[in-house]
Amino acid sequence: MEYLRKLKKYRFFRYETANPYDGCLELTDKIESFNRMMGISFLERNHNFMTFSFIFPISAFIIYGFSIFITTYRIRNDITKVIHCLTTCGFASQAVMKIYSFIITRQEVIALNETNFQYYRMMLRQSERVRGVLCANVSLIFIVARVAGLAYLVLEIITMALPGLSSIFLTDRILPFGFFFPFVDPDTWPGYCWNYVFQTLIATYYWMITVASDIMTIFNLLTACGQLEVLMALIDELNEDLAKDAPADAIRSKIIEITQLHQQHRAYLQRLVNFLNLYHLVAVGCSVLAMIISVMGLVLLDWYPGVAMVFLGSSQLFYICFLGTSLEIKTDALTEKVSAVSWNKLSVANMKHMKLVLSMTQKPKVLVVATTPLNISAFVQIHKMIYSMVMMLRNTKD
Repeated sequence: MEYLRKLKKYRFFRYETANPYDGCLELTDKIESFNRMMGISFLERNHNFMTFSFIFPISAFIIYGFSIFITTYRIRNDITKVIHCLTTCGFASQAVMKIYSFIITRQEVIALNETNFQYYRMMLRQSERVRGVLCANVSLIFIVARVAGLAYLVLEIITMALPGLSSIFLTDRILPFGFFFPFVDPDTWPGYCWNYVFQTLIATYYWMITVASDIMTIFNLLTACGQLEVLMALIDELNEDLAKDAPADAIRSKIIEITQLHQQHRAYLQRLVNFLNLYHLVAVGCSVLAMIISVMGLVLLDWYPGVAMVFLGSSQLFYICFLGTSLEIKTDALTEKVSAVSWNKLSVANMKHMKLVLSMTQKPKVLVVATTPLNISAFVQIHKMIYSMVMMLRNTKD
């Protein structure tokens, strides 16, 4: 994360706020402004979805779903094209899960955002040090969100541009994705252009719903990391009070505050993990499946577009696992911070409270899919499995 913080020297990634609550409001307003282009909202409980900006792309996405099944049936005798279509279907399943999680069942997203507002508002009463920690965290959220949105945009442009340029200079007409619009022949130039425009529309909507949902996930997960940093700042203040022999009432008040904030953090993170569990199960499962199918096509059929599909799936997995690892690192840092408290200066009653905090930090809430922690270790294991499959298929082919 420290490397990402260095990006704030560039104007595109720079964001500063006077206090964490205003920063929270500004960031969510930016997310909502982006969402309004799709006709959706993550904050308004009574949002009106009966708008052209929502109905048109959803209708196109439904046609896209039917197109995949019709295309698969029509090209069933060409295994290379079938593989291309199946990988497209994998990413389509991700989009369906994003729509379900962040639009159909968006009440949970709204509830999480309301919890965030309450937390940031409550932190206005804290010391300048704690507010500074949260302001730095809000700036980090802005940087990570910008990086994610920009990375997805670059991937989409490359995915859409290369096949189009190749079709101009080669005899074959290559579409970016493995489906085509029903009853329109993609082998003719008018049919190719129609399908290319339709696929560009679908890809743009997929990019927008992916950016919106992933940035909201980034905001919530990094807010949880910010809560851990606040706890570490409060523990630093506690150690300073103990070193200055502050009054017993002030020490006890600080310890009770730390205990309560840690309990709130665990409750918030548990609710967030429960919400993201099914979402990540489908997202990770579809990404891995699409990567495996692409690898099979690449090794057995020399289907080189599979490289792009593997890279796209790997990029999405990395972002999820990166956030999970960041959360684990913060949790471990909090455990070390609690362990380093000046225990010899605590009263028996205060020591019991801090032992409770220490015990809870040693059983942290982490980002999981089903029962498997989502971290860089899981990311590496997935790629080891795919590499082993590549080697096995290559030996079988030889």
